[in-house]
Amino acid sequence: MKRKGMLVTFGLIFAVLIIGFFFPDEQSNNQQVTNGGSEDPSASERTLKVGLLQTTSHPSLDEIREGTIQGLADNGYVDAENIEINFQNAQGDQNLMNTMASSMVNEGADILIGIGTPASQALKNASSEIPVIMAAVSDPVGSGLVESEENPGANVTGVKNQAPVEDQIQLLTSILPDVETVGLLYSSGEDNARAEAERAEAAIEQAGLTPETYTVSSTNEIQQMVASMAKEVDVIYLPTDNTIASAFNTVVSEADRYNMPLIPTVDIMIAQGGLATVGISQVQLGVESGRMAAEVLDGKDPAEFPVYIVEGGDQLINVQKAESIGVTIPEEILENSKIIEPEAGGQ
Repeated sequence: MKRKGMLVTFGLIFAVLIIGFFFPDEQSNNQQVTNGGSEDPSASERTLKVGLLQTTSHPSLDEIREGTIQGLADNGYVDAENIEINFQNAQGDQNLMNTMASSMVNEGADILIGIGTPASQALKNASSEIPVIMAAVSDPVGSGLVESEENPGANVTGVKNQAPVEDQIQLLTSILPDVETVGLLYSSGEDNARAEAERAEAAIEQAGLTPETYTVSSTNEIQQMVASMAKEVDVIYLPTDNTIASAFNTVVSEADRYNMPLIPTVDIMIAQGGLATVGISQVQLGVESGRMAAEVLDGKDPAEFPVYIVEGGDQLINVQKAESIGVTIPEEILENSKIIEPEAGGQ
């Protein structure tokens, strides 16, 4: 009997070994069911890292940043849920910007987003592999970020902030028909501002007016430069420029001393003391940048993802500013414009 029992035991062991040899998947499946029926989700659902680098602080770039975060969320990528946003602001310090960009790369960012041209350039220089989304860059080709707007060619794509310069100059001449000389004020160190100023010069000449260019290398030079311009030009046009934007209150206060009209490119600057413009929403620029970032995270190749160009814009007038500097806005212009209320201290 004992011998028979041993034979039965050996037979069962042999059968188990045979089953394990020929049906290993079945055994594995049974083990998965025992452990809860699925694999560890952390392996396939890890939190993605987003490096968000801003050139400096001023309201228009802040709005672009907020719009970018909104655009990511609208397309399924929510901070603190399935993405982790590492936001850094270099406050206009190029060396610090480069250090921050390298740090984001070293920390394993899955995608990099630059708010402003200098930030986008720093990110591109920091990595040739991690996708980079430029948020609102005026001249992506001229600034060396992409090979072409249709076929970016490498790891960078994003949104082009193409100011409606021709429409802005046309509005200027409609509001200020006696103007002869237009001063352009921008920073000598910003590629985007220089490119936009060149477009503005051409539009000013096309309108039969004389452009005069004035550049500053830092915010410390702005007050004196505006004072000098007030003696030499009839109106000041301001291309998109981070240095000027970060000290726009200084531009406004000095221009007001001479009743000098300001035509900025950026919509938000009308409430801050500009006279009029045709402006693109900075928030919308950010939203489109966030959308493009989400599409790249979903698998789109930035090298073949065309740069998105935001065109057009609303005609904006600061009526209180016009009254305070003695400018009369034609009624037909007012009827086709959005009247912007000035911010506190921004008349």
